[in-house]
Amino acid sequence: MVNKLSQHPDISAVELITQYAYAMQMKYHSYLITINPSKDTIFIQENALYSKWTEELNNVLADTELPLIQSFAKAKYALDQMFLTITERGQLEYFYHQKALIRSQQLQSLLNISKATLSRYVAAGLEKLPDVGHRCYPLHNGFYWGNGVWASRIQALYQTYRLRNRTKEDVIKELETEINEFQDNYNGTFEEVFGHIDDPYSLDEPDDYFDWRDALEELNKQQYE
Repeated sequence: MVNKLSQHPDISAVELITQYAYAMQMKYHSYLITINPSKDTIFIQENALYSKWTEELNNVLADTELPLIQSFAKAKYALDQMFLTITERGQLEYFYHQKALIRSQQLQSLLNISKATLSRYVAAGLEKLPDVGHRCYPLHNGFYWGNGVWASRIQALYQTYRLRNRTKEDVIKELETEINEFQDNYNGTFEEVFGHIDDPYSLDEPDDYFDWRDALEELNKQQYE
């Protein structure tokens, strides 16, 4: 199947993802159930755009020597990168067999980290499945987050997806959170704290002044556009 895909440059972007998702389901059938593009996915153009990630995915799928978890982790990363290059919005949603998922305590032990550190990793991009119960962490997180280089790659990819998929509501929520944090830290509103300031550079923390002011201006812009 991999060789067949490489020989058909006229394949559509949708078909490219569909075929590679099927190839991964076949190769990792004991680990992976299915892969689907999210409902908000928008493809850049009809024809597929081949990239280094297509070649990387081909190599991983054709490799019969790699251990299952390591092989899947590398294939998933290449597929997510490929999907990023041929879409302008959306992401791939992965569904796993129960035996591919572990509890938080198991992942903490595997990575030798605390519960607080695990929470920070999740916020930075560690994969956690919603609405599946306590066994919600795929095993390949151990491969990604047990290696500094791979952890950095996953964080960078996660941030790229997060930023491009943000809705207007997401932006407003982020701005409101930032403003509330400033108000809590300074025990007052921007006007109450800085309304009398003529020269922000005379402050001990002028960055707070500008960041807070800019957040308020951006929130007002987002709310009334």
